[in-house]
Amino acid sequence: MKQTARTGARRKYCDNRCRRRAQEARDRARRTPAPRPTSGQSSAIASDIQGLAQQLLDEERRPAPLEVRFKLSQLLNREIRCYVAATVQEERAAGGEWAAIGQAVGVPPASARASWSDAKIAAILASRPVRSAARGVSPHTPGAERTLDWAFARPSGRLQRAAARILRTYLTGLLETSPVSADDVAVQAGLPRDAVTLSLGGELIASWPVTYMLAALLGGQPGILRTAWEAASGERVLGEQPAVEVKRCTGDMLRVLHVAAGEPDTETVAALARLAPEAVADALAGIRLPDWSGTDRLAVSLGAEPSIVQPFWECWSTAEAANEGRHHVA
Repeated sequence: MKQTARTGARRKYCDNRCRRRAQEARDRARRTPAPRPTSGQSSAIASDIQGLAQQLLDEERRPAPLEVRFKLSQLLNREIRCYVAATVQEERAAGGEWAAIGQAVGVPPASARASWSDAKIAAILASRPVRSAARGVSPHTPGAERTLDWAFARPSGRLQRAAARILRTYLTGLLETSPVSADDVAVQAGLPRDAVTLSLGGELIASWPVTYMLAALLGGQPGILRTAWEAASGERVLGEQPAVEVKRCTGDMLRVLHVAAGEPDTETVAALARLAPEAVADALAGIRLPDWSGTDRLAVSLGAEPSIVQPFWECWSTAEAANEGRHHVA
């Protein structure tokens, strides 16, 4: 649309007819009922908030390192925001008016409508990670909140052991270059030295707060380990997820290996793996994976054993084949 050189606000519509069409479209959108969300979503989030709040209280009493407490407070903030969004969505689906919602929150109806539009609520709820409850485990089931304590477990199964080896590659690399020893980490974490040694070696998988704390104490980047930890602990079951998610998870694993290798530039890795730089960048971003031969060379170029990446690549390949099969049937 051509803009004039005159001062004032920029034109949004080419003429009055265009303006009317836009207004009619907005009116139709308002009249279209929003899809009813899954019942009890706000209740499930409230349960997670309760667990995180209790965990934060426990860490405060220890006290845990500042990084762990800050991370938990960030998770709490996110979950509270998701709770509010889910509650508004459920209230709207039940026929609640914006005036009542705005009054409950203490804002004008127009502000409530703008803050919790369907698109914004979808984006907020999409920020929540996949949890055990999403796979059919009730938050009240014994053991469902296992990752909220300081328990240690041995990885079982091929995928879990492969993810544990990726954690070990990263954490032992940190230990080798860190001025802090395993004894120092054990003292600062308030844990037995054997538990720390076995966790760093991938033989035991600690709860996420402990894993996060160990990486932070060694001067690493704990955030990049989340997917690897979820796979190693059994929190994330790749066989139950779509191909695009498995591909993203595989990219997360490769990214951990990339950081463990000192984050060499894409061109260097591409030359060693005999791949195009774009292919390397896409693999590390979880956008597109090479065939197994290329992924094998990529793992080697990052200084890792291909066998620790292979189970994830095979899982993606199986999910991709199943996805293509469904498309052909359709």
